[in-house]
Amino acid sequence: MIKMDMIWVATAKLIFPATSPSRLVSRMEIEQEVSRLFNAKITPVMVEKHLVSWEDRQADTAVKTRGGSRNRYLFRTTDGLLPSKDGDFRLCKQMDGKYDGVDKTERTNPEISDILEKYHYLVEWYESIYRC
Repeated sequence: MIKMDMIWVATAKLIFPATSPSRLVSRMEIEQEVSRLFNAKITPVMVEKHLVSWEDRQADTAVKTRGGSRNRYLFRTTDGLLPSKDGDFRLCKQMDGKYDGVDKTERTNPEISDILEKYHYLVEWYESIYRC
């Protein structure tokens, strides 16, 4: 699994089965869960910038097609509804689209085939219940 998918799984595990946009998790909780589940280490910038839906893609200034993910899995907020640079995190919901950053795609979760089978239930929960 790639690290961005590990981050999504870890965040989903921390939130599941809650569906309220006010259920938030901290960057530290996400990092610890990635470590616990996958024995992997992630950098803070991956959570705080690269995967936040309303942050603009951090493209290479010399070659605009390079750098930063277009897939965004997280929404950073203090109240669950509005973007905030000082907030904690939740998974993206459909209502967040109006805040999308530059170059963000519609992809807000990993493909089920890209994650370990034991976490497939999280993608199913997200797509059928949480994201709506």
